[in-house]
Amino acid sequence: MAQVNGIGGIFFGAEDPQKLKAWYERHLGITNIFLWRDADHPSTPGHTLWNVFPKTSRMFDQTTKEFVINYRVDDLVRLLSTLTKENCTIIGEMESNDDGKFAYLLDAEHNKIVLWEPSAKIPNVASRKLDRVTGIGGIFFKTTDKAKLKEWYVKKLGLNITKWGCTFQWIDQNDTEAKVPARTEWSPFPSDTDYFQPSQKEFMFNYRVKDLVKLTQNLKSEGVEIVSEIQEFSYGKFTWIVDPEMNKIELWEPKDDGF
Repeated sequence: MAQVNGIGGIFFGAEDPQKLKAWYERHLGITNIFLWRDADHPSTPGHTLWNVFPKTSRMFDQTTKEFVINYRVDDLVRLLSTLTKENCTIIGEMESNDDGKFAYLLDAEHNKIVLWEPSAKIPNVASRKLDRVTGIGGIFFKTTDKAKLKEWYVKKLGLNITKWGCTFQWIDQNDTEAKVPARTEWSPFPSDTDYFQPSQKEFMFNYRVKDLVKLTQNLKSEGVEIVSEIQEFSYGKFTWIVDPEMNKIELWEPKDDGF
């Protein structure tokens, strides 16, 4: 079955997109693209987009949510044919441009999804140094029925989901000495979770960092609101901050084993 093989992008709405983008670039070093290499085929490059849109953008047509997740697929035509037969809600027709093929659909809880079959085009940003955030560590969003929604993603998009969610493996494009793949976690949370507090949003993003202690000190000196002191677990160090529009952010310094 043609299926999802990675995260192509994360997009969310803002009252003032340009101001919020400037905040992320200043404090976390994020512009709009993360480069990586396929964990199973290290010579194959890939990229994940990150972008902020006006809340009134057409990107959020057909959904009441403030976020959209873009999933990479290896054969969009075939997957759309399967999804059509399964009566999934597909929005409009497949589109095509220099970046590849795109299609839009809604999942079982009306979260809008972008499906993207990339072209062979490689973004010319490989030399950009990521000295704060180095990649997307996780994508978490709320659901009214966690088991049912997970089942939908398994059946319709082929995600390999465990009780924790789905893991996508990749290798840092700029880390030529990487011995093990890095990971991006995908997981729905119950709608009554308090994990996203103090944010009232239905999503939270996790960003990977290399030196959480140093970054946290810098963020404090820059006036960024830190929600929690650094916490350490067997799989790495964490802290949480909020951006100017009260989107909660999880910062994660993974352990050296690649988790």
